[in-house]
Amino acid sequence: MSEEMVTVSVRIPKSQVREIEELAAKRGVDKSSIIRELLSSAIREEKLKEVLEQLRMRKITVWKAAKIVGVTYREMLNFLKIYNVSFPLSGEELRREIEEIIGSK
Repeated sequence: MSEEMVTVSVRIPKSQVREIEELAAKRGVDKSSIIRELLSSAIREEKLKEVLEQLRMRKITVWKAAKIVGVTYREMLNFLKIYNVSFPLSGEELRREIEEIIGSK
């Protein structure tokens, strides 16, 4: 079942219209398809920025971040690596990890 479409009107610079037309021509699709694709990518990127910041501040879990962005847990772990965000561990979890490392020597 396809999501209902609505019309949104927006004013953009002519240079962006030309770029949209070029992308549409290269891909053999209409301008609306390109604009929807670009909007979808931009929305996902904004969600990713937001959750990465929340992860840095330890406000959400990696699972929650993945759900918000609409990716798998493994993909979210990859984003943590790409954007150099530490895996959020609680103080207790960190203490246990350190004890395990020290204990294995």
